[in-house]
Amino acid sequence: MTVPAAFVSAATEAAEEHIDLPLDAWVYPLIAGALFFTLFLLTYSFRNVARKH
Repeated sequence: MTVPAAFVSAATEAAEEHIDLPLDAWVYPLIAGALFFTLFLLTYSFRNVARKH
């Protein structure tokens, strides 16, 4: 077996391994959006803090 053929066979064997995600694909952007919205609310709650002192 030549070197390029070994790389091709190794790549196809690696591509056959498939790991299922624990959640559906649409849940991950939902979690990220909720996290960013929570961080936005936390940041927004500290507005005008410097003017109060």
